[in-house]
Amino acid sequence: MRWLALVLVVPLVACESRVIVSRPPSSQTTTPSASAAPSPSPTASPSPTKAALRSLPSFSPATRLVSYERVSDIPVAPTLRFLLTDDSRVVTEDSPGYLVERRLTPSGAAAMVLQAIETGLFEREAQYARELLPGRTLPARGVTWLVLIVANGPRDVRVSFEPTGQPDDELFQPSAARDKLTALARGYEDLSWVPASHWAEVGSRAYQPAFHRLFVLTQPNVVPASAAPDADAIWPFLATIDGVGAPMGGTSWRCAVLVDDDARALAQAAVFPGYGAGSARASTSLARGNGSVELQISPLLPHEPATCAGAPPPL
Repeated sequence: MRWLALVLVVPLVACESRVIVSRPPSSQTTTPSASAAPSPSPTASPSPTKAALRSLPSFSPATRLVSYERVSDIPVAPTLRFLLTDDSRVVTEDSPGYLVERRLTPSGAAAMVLQAIETGLFEREAQYARELLPGRTLPARGVTWLVLIVANGPRDVRVSFEPTGQPDDELFQPSAARDKLTALARGYEDLSWVPASHWAEVGSRAYQPAFHRLFVLTQPNVVPASAAPDADAIWPFLATIDGVGAPMGGTSWRCAVLVDDDARALAQAAVFPGYGAGSARASTSLARGNGSVELQISPLLPHEPATCAGAPPPL
């Protein structure tokens, strides 16, 4: 299957001589520094001017080359730790919930992909669980899985595994495959080993998404917290808060895709603790119905299409 790796790597290396230029700034893609990320006011605006939601411009998502995320058997959302797309952009988690981005050179991106393919573990989808040694008892604790997805030729190959290097490793069978995969994931999580010549940019900056998903949950029979702001008062759009977006099948959530300017307008009007380059959630009251409205806003990643289709509802 080595020829599949060459199908991917040759185009990347062949364009090494070209200059990587960031996309020109626009109302959707202007990139602020991490320190310029929007900081919500400690109190919500009493009566923002209502505006129409902007139409979504045409958009072609990037192609994922490598991604790495952590998942758990407890009900929490998966956390992205590393993403590399075919425009040589790397998106990583700088601190919990806060994403940053930086660009590699084409040869740097090719090296990242080859590092995974050369393990020999991405020829087909696989799952590597820990196996107890005879006579040992499974610890009573949650399980963390790491998931790596690698583009090998025309296929996205998904490999999930329980990492090695945990305090109770002596209870389980050794696994060369899990050792290799764990080392690969750790390399993607800490990029200090990457040569400076492989980077097209000097440093990282706050990830600036072109689009965000807005999730809305109206709960007419749930009493809001006493300090929750009134949803209708802070809502900055002409479309009603409980009518925006489309229902998500099997849940009471609704979902809409917002351009970055509209997401920022909402963040400034509502109280979104920690809103910046990651997901944020806020609770509001529904004074006209004595209920509550939950709002969650999440950035779309470069390889994701600007749609709610297939998006998991908030937990």
